[in-house]
Amino acid sequence: MRSELKKQRHRRLIELISTNPLMTDEEIAASLGVSMSTVRLDRGILSIPELRERTRTMAEQATSRLKSLRAEEVVGELLELEPDGWALSVLNTTRDMAFRHTNLVGDYYIYAQAATLAIATIDREMVVVGSARLRYRRAAFVGERILARSKVGTYKGDKYVVSVHTRVGDREVFVGRFVVVAKNSEELA
Repeated sequence: MRSELKKQRHRRLIELISTNPLMTDEEIAASLGVSMSTVRLDRGILSIPELRERTRTMAEQATSRLKSLRAEEVVGELLELEPDGWALSVLNTTRDMAFRHTNLVGDYYIYAQAATLAIATIDREMVVVGSARLRYRRAAFVGERILARSKVGTYKGDKYVVSVHTRVGDREVFVGRFVVVAKNSEELA
């Protein structure tokens, strides 16, 4: 009986990590109703690395596919990238990102994360934002992890529509629809 419960918990742990690779051991423990030491032991048995290692591996794989920007130009940390398809980035907010005398993260950081993610999603040498339609839904606060996900919609010629949804936990904080334009090196001279 115990081994069956353990197998079910292992399956659930694998499912949780695959749907949200950024879950902390604490969040996993709460979801599974077990202690953090049990989660750590289970991760060891299943050869699932800790959050820091999972994040580093994801970032290395994503940045190796990056073409339109250098990794240091992306605001936040690029975690996943399927060129001309979708991308995922995380921005860990700090005190220096807040408006003076508040804990509110500056809206320009949220926009910059979304805009650079939209550009990074396109698999061309040079991509710029042509236009954008933005909606800030809620505020983000210092210490929160802002997760942005982009998805390429329609495209015609050198113009692509990329939508970006930004979340903090289960709350949506920003939605942007970007029209990005791929430029040739001849057009830049």
